[in-house]
Formats: sequence, C-alpha cells, structure tokens
Amino acid sequence: MTIWLLTIPFFLVLCYSIFSGFKYTRMISNIFMGLVYRPSDFTSAARGEKVTILDSSDREISALYLPCESSTKALVFCHESGSNENSWEKYAYFFPGMGFHVLSVDFTDKNEESEKNSLSQWPHEEEVDKLVTVLRWAKRAISPNVRVVLFGVSKGADLALAVSFRDESVEAVISDGLFSMKEIFRDYIRKWAPILVRPNFFGEHYPDWVVNIFTDLGYWHCQKRGKRKFIDTEAMLRKNHAPLCMIHGEADDYVPVSHQKFLETLCRQNLRRDPPLFERLVVPNAKHNEAVLTDPGRYESEVRNFIGKIIK
Repeated sequence: MTIWLLTIPFFLVLCYSIFSGFKYTRMISNIFMGLVYRPSDFTSAARGEKVTILDSSDREISALYLPCESSTKALVFCHESGSNENSWEKYAYFFPGMGFHVLSVDFTDKNEESEKNSLSQWPHEEEVDKLVTVLRWAKRAISPNVRVVLFGVSKGADLALAVSFRDESVEAVISDGLFSMKEIFRDYIRKWAPILVRPNFFGEHYPDWVVNIFTDLGYWHCQKRGKRKFIDTEAMLRKNHAPLCMIHGEADDYVPVSHQKFLETLCRQNLRRDPPLFERLVVPNAKHNEAVLTDPGRYESEVRNFIGKIIK
C-alpha cells in the first residue's frame, strides 16, 4: 500500500513533465521560429564580377569575385540574413587595398518553401557545404596555396566559424555579430517561461537545469520541423579553432552583452594557435551589425591590425 502511495504521485509528476515538455517545447519553439531579423541597411551594388560555381550536384552557387593580380590572399565574405553578396563592401571595403582577392557568396535561396524560409536567419549545415565548395573553387581559380580569411556577419559569422574547421586554408575568421542559437533560446525561455508555463513552480527565475533541458528540446524540435541541421556555435567554440576577431555592438539587443560575454568566455579557452590569438572589438552605441557604421575608423583599424598579425 505504501509503495502505491509513493508511486502514484511520482507517476503523476512524470506524466505532467512529459506533457509539459511537449506542450511548452512547441510553444516556445514557435516563438523562436517566428523571430525575423532584417538588416537596417546593405549596399545594393558592389564591386566584383558575377560568377557561378557548381557544387557536386551541379547546383549553382552565385558569388561576386573581385580579383587582385598576383596575390594568394583571399577574403571570403558571408553575408547576414536578409542581405546578399553585395553587402561585402559595406563591411570589408578596405580588403582590396590590403592585396586580397574578394569572393562574396550569395546564400539566399529564392526557391525555399515558406516554412523553411522562416528559418533562413539560422545557419545550417547545407550552407556550410556550399561555402566549402566555394573554397575549393578559390583554390582552382586563385592558387592551390591560397591563404583564406573568412569574414562573416551575423548568420554569416556562424557559417564562417563552422567552415574554418573544414578547410586548412582558412587562417583567420572575422565575425561581426556572432551568436549562439542555443543562447538565444535560453534568453527566450527565461523571458517567456514565467508567463506561459502553468502551474509555475519556479516564479520569475527558472533554474539553469530547467532552462537547458527546454533549450535542448527546442533546438531539436526546430531542426526536426525545419528538416535541417543547425550549426552549434557553442560546440565549435569549445574546440580548438582558428584565430578569431569577434566584433559586437554594445547596444546590440539581438546579441546582448551577456550573450557576448558568454561567447567570449568559451572562445578564450580554445584557440588553435600558440600563443592563442583572439581579439575582441565592442563598439559603444552600436546595435546589431552596426559597428562598422557607428565607428568605421576603429572598425577598419582593428580588423587590419588583426589580419596583419596573421597574414603578412
């Protein structure tokens, strides 16, 4: 009898936990998937020749290519969500003057289904594969010994970091607006769980273990629903990685200061260089991806100095 009295409450709690897991994972995932980031501005036209690169399945990858004669240095640019390959000049206008070829990749997919398109701001493995193909093309078109710097903005920053693990020609990564999908999930769970979850056992402050469980569930649910594998930025930063220049705006409400510091902590622990090379640029009053507009002089100077330490 005593065993049954103990088993029944446990069974009820287990059933409620499973029910809540499904219900609130879907609910918070829907909020997350409804997020849409739109850049405030991007260049509608930029220097460079339109080129078409074919992948192994003969699918076309569009890019802009601005050559630099007799150079083996190449900048490969990865644009932000809602933008296109023309935006390279807004952020990396000074690279041709540094003796770099510029290759800016178009990640937009005009044939995407509407539901998949709602997830287009989140970086996924298919885009990483596309970028790997572009690097192979660069080795044929420029030099087998091409020295690559990857420059990514927001979603493109995550893609650039991911590709740095896939190709040894990548010598450095510049990330403007790097983010972790999981950390954004955590922020949204902390914000919405006290409002949505009933009964609310934890009040305004949910313990980290609860937040992490729902983050993992939500991340899994979004991948399953979107039928794509997203890039786990946190997992990458926990590995040895290429020299990295991480740029953020201090007034970024998309990747707030707490998020930025979390990424910085992960990054400083694992760098593929001895001594490790990691530089951080935080521009006061700049919002998401607006550091180059807020303080262009410092932006250019910091990036030039960073690259100068790696590629002579």
